[in-house]
Amino acid sequence: MNAEQLKAAEQATESCVTVLAHGISGIGHLLACTASNGDTGLNPEVVTDIGWLLESLGSLVGNLSDTGAAATFHLSEVKPGA
Repeated sequence: MNAEQLKAAEQATESCVTVLAHGISGIGHLLACTASNGDTGLNPEVVTDIGWLLESLGSLVGNLSDTGAAATFHLSEVKPGA
C-alpha cells in the first residue's frame, strides 16, 4: 500500500471504531434500561442474542484497532516522497 492508501485505512479504522463504540454504548444503555423495567423485562433469547452481538462487535473493534495500528506503523515507515 502506498502512503495515501495507508492514511485512508488509518482514518477509516478510527472512524469505524468510534461508530462501533457509540453503538455498543447505546446497546448497553438500552439493555440496562430494559432489564430494570419490571413490567416488560427481557426475554432470555434476546439477552443471548445481544450477548453474541456484543461479543462479535468487540472482536470487530479489536480487529479494526489492530488494522489501524498496523496502518499507522507502516505509514511511519514510508519514506517521504515514496
